[in-house]
Amino acid sequence: MADSSNNNDIFPVTVHRYPGTRKPCAFEHTTTTASPSPPPTGGAQAQTQAPRNALVFIGGLGDGPPAAVPYARAIAAKLAAAGGGSTYSLFEARLSTAFTAFGYGSLAQDVAELAALVAYLRASLKKERVVLLGHSTGCQDCLAYAAASGSDGSGGVVGDVDGFILQGPVSDREAVAMDVSAADLARSAECAAAMIARGGKDDAMPRDLLPEGFRAAPVTAYRWFSLVGVGGDDDFFSSDLPDDKVAAIWGGLRQPVLIAPSAEDEFVAGHIDVPQLVDKWKKACAPGIASDLSGLIPGANHSVDSPDAQEWLADRVVRFLAALG
Repeated sequence: MADSSNNNDIFPVTVHRYPGTRKPCAFEHTTTTASPSPPPTGGAQAQTQAPRNALVFIGGLGDGPPAAVPYARAIAAKLAAAGGGSTYSLFEARLSTAFTAFGYGSLAQDVAELAALVAYLRASLKKERVVLLGHSTGCQDCLAYAAASGSDGSGGVVGDVDGFILQGPVSDREAVAMDVSAADLARSAECAAAMIARGGKDDAMPRDLLPEGFRAAPVTAYRWFSLVGVGGDDDFFSSDLPDDKVAAIWGGLRQPVLIAPSAEDEFVAGHIDVPQLVDKWKKACAPGIASDLSGLIPGANHSVDSPDAQEWLADRVVRFLAALG
């Protein structure tokens, strides 16, 4: 249990319930310099001007709001200080795949729920700009959202957003390969593929075929292959992706993107040249899409725990958002 005497453990949020098949919600970080977005109908109105734009944070595997990762609050504070807090506020999406539920979800499910949140922010809260910020697997959600934007899916339209921020984009396939042998990884991926082929995509993987860190909750054959199979639906950031796949992923982006990997990410194998990989991704984007502010976060681990690294990231985020106009 957190020590209630530590003020760092106490922070205000406003919970927004918005329409969706799984009764989703989002947590808006509030500060002393900016009021939360007023409710769409009825209720007390904000005493001061609510931020007119929204930055939506999407956590990675096992994360869940509020404050899924420490730097979310650092960014919220930086946004509040910039322009008197009237420009952007930070919302954390509480997807149905949060915490241990990622094992029986999908990127498509996340995209549908994010689309409902974007629609709520636009229509009910009248936000002028909406930007998605993904951490870790949340980066996959961002790129999946970009690919689906504008198309009908799961009974609704995936509305456009105004930009994307990718923090800690890593390959789950390559990260898992750091902890298990190549033979064991191949065996588990082959088992998942076989289960899918015989109609068992939603069946749970045998626990003994999963790495220790994935055994706390069920993981379906579909989601496991999506994460660790070559060409799986989550396979956006592997260093061995063919050039045509890289071009298809990054060349399809229509909104500006800030790419911010962690310089000391413990989930990236030592043989992977991350600066070179980021340069490849940027070059695959159409002109003007990849932000010049993109770069590795100095001294940062995967979740950017260092205060100095958080400050560096928050500064880049604020500058990127300001450049959107």
